[in-house]
Amino acid sequence: MPQLNPKALNIWTARIVPLVLVGIVAYSTWVIIVLVCGQYATPASSCEDEIDSILVNYLLNPAPTVRKPRHGVGIAILTIYACLLLLLALTYFRLIFTVATNPGYTPRGPQWHAQKIREMRPSRPSQPGSRQADPEKGNGVLGALSTPNGCLPASSYGPLSHTSTPSLQEFYMRDVFSCESDGRPIWCSTCLNWKLDRAHHCREVGRCVRKMDHFCPWVGGIVSENSQKFFVLFVVWGAIYCVFTMSFMAKFVAERTHAEVNTHWIVVLCFASLFSLFLLGMSGSSLQFVFQNSTTIENLSRRTKVWQLAIYMPNPPQDGRPLPFRTVTYGGQFPLPPNPQYPTPPSPQPIGPMRTFAILHSRPGENVWDLGYFRNFETVMGEHWYDWILPIKHSPCAKHDRSDCEFGTGAVVERMKREAGILPPNPTGLEEKPRRHRRRRRRRSRRGSGTDGEEGHGERQRHRRQHRRHGSRNGRPGHGVVV
Repeated sequence: MPQLNPKALNIWTARIVPLVLVGIVAYSTWVIIVLVCGQYATPASSCEDEIDSILVNYLLNPAPTVRKPRHGVGIAILTIYACLLLLLALTYFRLIFTVATNPGYTPRGPQWHAQKIREMRPSRPSQPGSRQADPEKGNGVLGALSTPNGCLPASSYGPLSHTSTPSLQEFYMRDVFSCESDGRPIWCSTCLNWKLDRAHHCREVGRCVRKMDHFCPWVGGIVSENSQKFFVLFVVWGAIYCVFTMSFMAKFVAERTHAEVNTHWIVVLCFASLFSLFLLGMSGSSLQFVFQNSTTIENLSRRTKVWQLAIYMPNPPQDGRPLPFRTVTYGGQFPLPPNPQYPTPPSPQPIGPMRTFAILHSRPGENVWDLGYFRNFETVMGEHWYDWILPIKHSPCAKHDRSDCEFGTGAVVERMKREAGILPPNPTGLEEKPRRHRRRRRRRSRRGSGTDGEEGHGERQRHRRQHRRHGSRNGRPGHGVVV
C-alpha cells in the first residue's frame, strides 16, 4: 500500500476545507432566513402541519394559535445577520484571493533553477569515442555547476561565495539585517538563496515566505505578511458572527423545549457553538501576536529566542583596537562571479561603498521588532480606523519602503547600539524602562513597606501641616496656598 505524502495531504486539505466552510455558512444562512425568520403563507391544517408552520414562520408569520408575530425582532436579526455575513464573506474571499495570488514567496536562487533543469534533463548513455563533459571544468552553465555526485558544489551557492551578487547587496546597503555568526545573511539550503529578515521556509510548499505566520488549511494556504491582516479580520468577524448566531439560536431553541424542535435548528446551534469557541481563541492569539509584532512561528521560541543582527557602524574604529564584538565589512572591490561564457573572469569592479557592521546579539526572549503596542498594531492593521475593520488595503509592513531595514526596529535595537558604542549613551546613564514596570515596583514597595509605609506617610503629613502654619505666621504663603 503506498504511503501518503504529508505535504500533498496538507495541500489537498487546504483546497477542500474552504469549500466545506462556505457550505456550512450557506446552510446556516438558509436555516436562519427560511426556517427562523422566513415567511410562509400556507395555513396549518393539522397538528403536525401546525408545528411545521411554526418552525417555518417562527418570527414574522407564525400561526395565530401559537404566538403573535415578532416583526421587530425578526427584522433586527435579519439586518444584523446580513451585515455580519457580508463582512465575513468579504474578508474571507479577500483572504483566499491574497493567499492564492500573492502568498509572499521569496524568489529562489539561480542555482536552484539550474539544478532543476539538470534533474529534468534525460541522461543519455555514453557512446564509444564520444567526449563527455568534465564536471570539474564545466560544460556550459550546468557543467560549471555540476559535480560527479550530481549535486551542486558548495562553493557555487554557499554563503561563502558570490559576495557581490545583487541579492546580497540588498542586505548590506541597509543598516540592520538578520545574519549568521560570520555576518552574512541567513542562507536557505533548499531555495539556494539568502533569507530575508523574518522569512521562514515552509515545508508544505517548499518555499521561503516573508514573515510567515502559519500554514492554515482553513484559508487554503499560507498566512504571511500579505495576508496576516485579512486573517485577523476574518477570525474576529467570524467570532462575532458565530457568537451572534449562537445567542439567538439558543434563545429560540430554549423557547421550544416544551414542543418538538426542528433538527436544523440543533445542527446550526452546534455549528455556531463549536466555531465560536475555536474562533474566539484564534482571535485572542492573533490579536496578541499583532500587538507584540510577532508571528505564530516566532512565538514558539519567544522565551529563548536570541536575535543575531548585523548593525551598521557609521564610524568604525580605525586604530585597530579590539572590540568586544565581531565585525564584518562589505563593499569595496570584489571580483564578479565567474561566467562560463568567458574564458577568463572579468576584472574587479566597484561594488559599492565600504560598510562595516557589528554582529550583535539580543538578550534571550527579547523581540527586536517590537515598536510598542499601538505602533505594532498600526504596522499590521493599518493607520486608519476603517483599515482596522475593512479588508481593503494590505498591511503597511508589507510595503518594505524603508531604506534602513526590512522591518522597523524598536527600543531593543537602540539599546544594543548604545551598548556597542554605535550611538551615544543616554544622558542620564540609566536605561529607559516602560512605565508599567515602574508602577509595578512602586506598588510592590508600598505593599512591602506595610506599617512602615503608613507611618512614613503620616510623618510627611505632619511636616506639611507644620510648614503651612509656619508660613502663615511669617506672612509668607505656605504649601498649598494659591498666590
